[in-house]
Amino acid sequence: MGQKITVLFVEDDAGIRGVIPSILPEGEFTVLVADGGYTALRILASRHVDVLFTDIVMPELDGVELAKQALAMCPNLRVLFMTGYLVPDDAERIAPLFYKPIRVREIEYAIRTVLAEPPGRIN
Repeated sequence: MGQKITVLFVEDDAGIRGVIPSILPEGEFTVLVADGGYTALRILASRHVDVLFTDIVMPELDGVELAKQALAMCPNLRVLFMTGYLVPDDAERIAPLFYKPIRVREIEYAIRTVLAEPPGRIN
């Protein structure tokens, strides 16, 4: 078996954050969870992460700004965005964007797909 894929989920909603660690196959993924952008940056500074999957609308540091700072720190990082809000402007300037609720199969497929793409980009 190959090396596990490390995914950092950033979500400010405690209810959603609580179920995230159990949604991906344990043998294939290492799942890290952060409650906000600044916590995520601290994790990225201390751990290898393959994929950042972040909420967009969060207090203090939104997901788009988090992604920009994260990519400056980790240029090989892949980034996925999620939101519970219909935000057409975000859909035009960032990709890929998923709307909550996201199905478990969508999450795993999105992670595998983004890993096949070149790293270090947001639109």
